[in-house]
Amino acid sequence: MVSQTSGGMSVERVKEWHTIGYEDGCRFIREEADYEELAAIVRARSIPAGWDIFRAEIVNKFLGGPSFDFQAYASGFARACTEFYEKL
Repeated sequence: MVSQTSGGMSVERVKEWHTIGYEDGCRFIREEADYEELAAIVRARSIPAGWDIFRAEIVNKFLGGPSFDFQAYASGFARACTEFYEKL
């Protein structure tokens, strides 16, 4: 039996998108992020709503995947950024 979330997506699929978001967050930290960007992500506990272009880039990157879960992806991304930020 496949575990389901309230939205009907499998728990495994949500974990997969969280992991992908986490890995992309780690890449963002290494290649792009500055202190203020990390602080904004930590405060929002997600990819900030005002980052429309950044959000659109993510959605466009994964648009072809019918199972894309932005919330799970953003949660993983924010987790990576928060872990790094707390070490500063």
